[in-house]
Amino acid sequence: MFEYHGWVTVRDSLDGGCEAADCLTYATHNAVVDVLARVRNDLQLADLRVMNGSCHVLLSGLRNHRQDAVIDVYRDVATAAPWSYGVLYIQDDESGGDENRWVTWVMKRGTIAPHPDRFLSPHVGEVEDADDVSY
Repeated sequence: MFEYHGWVTVRDSLDGGCEAADCLTYATHNAVVDVLARVRNDLQLADLRVMNGSCHVLLSGLRNHRQDAVIDVYRDVATAAPWSYGVLYIQDDESGGDENRWVTWVMKRGTIAPHPDRFLSPHVGEVEDADDVSY
């Protein structure tokens, strides 16, 4: 299984006088909308919402197999809006490494980087018991 959940506060500058919402131009807003369309479907949530004058991306999904496009989209949002920040939690039982671990992808200053998660890992033991897992 490939499970992920994340959020981003989207900003392309630190100047509050932008067009679409605080710190986000229309061009960047539209670029992020286009990027998110690559992973939006009935099995995955990929939304851009304006809340209280600030744009936020919400990502969530549970798929049968690894979805590299999710990480690519997260990276492309960081590139399009380099002052954005957020986190994306991923648990991938096909990772080729420790399938029992979550990885936290942190977005800040135009980059994303993976970090071992210490809150939900190890998945079996912290979130579920061994008897509850079918993989």
